[in-house]
Amino acid sequence: MLKWLGVLGLMMAGCMGVRIHSESPAPHARLVYGSNRDGDWEIYLMDATTGKEERLTRSRGDDIWPAGSPDGTRIAFISTRDGNKELYLMRADGTGQTRLTYTEADEEDPDWSPEGERIVFTSLRDGNEEIYAVDVGGDERTSLLHERRLTHDPAMDAIPVWSPDGTKILFVSTRDGNPEVYVMNRDGSNQIRLTYNSASDGMDSHVWSPDGRQIAFVSERDANREIYVMASDGSGARNATNHPAADDGPVWSPDGRDLLFVSDRSGRQEIYRIRPDGSELTPLTTAPGDHFWPVWSPDGRQIAFTSTRDGNSEVYVMDRDGSRPRRLTHTDAEEKWVSWGR
Repeated sequence: MLKWLGVLGLMMAGCMGVRIHSESPAPHARLVYGSNRDGDWEIYLMDATTGKEERLTRSRGDDIWPAGSPDGTRIAFISTRDGNKELYLMRADGTGQTRLTYTEADEEDPDWSPEGERIVFTSLRDGNEEIYAVDVGGDERTSLLHERRLTHDPAMDAIPVWSPDGTKILFVSTRDGNPEVYVMNRDGSNQIRLTYNSASDGMDSHVWSPDGRQIAFVSERDANREIYVMASDGSGARNATNHPAADDGPVWSPDGRDLLFVSDRSGRQEIYRIRPDGSELTPLTTAPGDHFWPVWSPDGRQIAFTSTRDGNSEVYVMDRDGSRPRRLTHTDAEEKWVSWGR
């Protein structure tokens, strides 16, 4: 999902065949992230080159989980400004903030379709987690919004992730007992189970490769958390990390050649890079503190992440090989949900 963000997600894909350089971010490269420096969680935007920062939301609740549209013009996010977690939309400059859902339950996990016309999300409005989609077209006019429920099962169906071509949606479900990875068509039809294991598969992360041919996911089938990679039809699942520590949060590089992930194998949360076949494991962070939320820049040259190396969680950026880590935010609060914009 080549997008502003990288979530959990989803994340930045489709920039094939790029040339990799170790240099500063391209002019006007932007980062979007959440910060609680103002007491509650708000969404901020930063020019990664100049360090100029702009606060995008100003509400009495928490504004969290920003997810940028593929063209970089809009941001979907979750807000509690009206009591519970609801789905909102705004322009990339923070204007035009519009509420998209109206329920008494929570909505979570927003993810944009590749063409930028639909957002899928998890909703608890039916008493359990189900997956919904809302059409947003090319603007914020709520009169044109059309919402539809994609899953109908008494178990949990959650964390939807669009395929790069926009025809499929990955999700995790407990309909067969434990969390497993499933796929369905964009309209909710043809729901197919991809993983078959008595342990948890995909509960925290399941992401498409940029070409849509592979899926990386977190599995507990080895009695710990490992990164597995399988074909998009569920075949050939293999353990890519194969370590007794906890490995989490796989993120595909834009060219599909590498995966980032977070592991506590050193005794701290560190960021690593690895090939999808499990070769060429490379530690990228070695400083004291914990390191989280790595996301590739759209051109694959840079990696943004959050780190507690200076005490609290701040936004950093480093070259793709882990060199030249630079701190971008300087507050006494916490920053997270970082992703790259355009």
